[in-house]
Amino acid sequence: MRSTSVAGVIGLEALIKLYQPRRAFGLPNPSAFCVKLEAYLRMAGLSYEPVYGEPGDAPKGKVPWIDDDGHILADSNFIIGYLKDTYGDRLDSRLSGKEQALGHAIKRMLEESLYFVSSYSKWVEDEGFATYSAELFAGMPEEQLRYVPEMVRKRAIEKLSVQGIGRHNRDEVYEIGLRDVASFEELLTDANFLFADQPTSFDASAFGVVGNLRDGPFPSPVRDALQKSPKISAYIDRIRNTYFGDILEAQVCHITM
Repeated sequence: MRSTSVAGVIGLEALIKLYQPRRAFGLPNPSAFCVKLEAYLRMAGLSYEPVYGEPGDAPKGKVPWIDDDGHILADSNFIIGYLKDTYGDRLDSRLSGKEQALGHAIKRMLEESLYFVSSYSKWVEDEGFATYSAELFAGMPEEQLRYVPEMVRKRAIEKLSVQGIGRHNRDEVYEIGLRDVASFEELLTDANFLFADQPTSFDASAFGVVGNLRDGPFPSPVRDALQKSPKISAYIDRIRNTYFGDILEAQVCHITM
């Protein structure tokens, strides 16, 4: 088992290189799974260096991925499993078997259901796509802008159809999302995190999906429900302020300068 030289510090000493797109929309990252992995690294106190990377450069064609002293690994779930094996299970080892099972169920609900509702609001909804494409294709030559955004959008919508969420009509999609939100809200207690007062990998997952959906610029009835929930908002704000305060401050300074 290896240990980090400067735990929890982003810098040149970092062993782990975290590849992800640039930050945008006032979020830690526009990718929920990049947010999840970076949240895990910060919660676990693991030293890392953020490096710009896009899906086309990734081992599995999606972000995030890491390079840990020559070990290249993709997919946030496999990466977190690798980090646990390599650096110790710093967050989840205290959980009981039942808590582990509940955490897994929560993660599956958020990553395999609510996440795709969020994707629907970005790719299918015209207003959401206009906002997303303006950032995604910023700097692209004008000639390519005439056809590339719609081509990419078409492929994304086809993937949503293959996954299943894209086969439903708009009302049905958001009904699924609202049920997920209501279930997640019911699971939150007066504790700071999902399982008492210390974070787990399941909180990292929840923050990535729920936080990006609540705070992203893509309107939907599901985002409205999240923003109107005091319990969920307190939970998301707690994680943002505790683990991403430096990023939020830097983004505010960049906007106001």
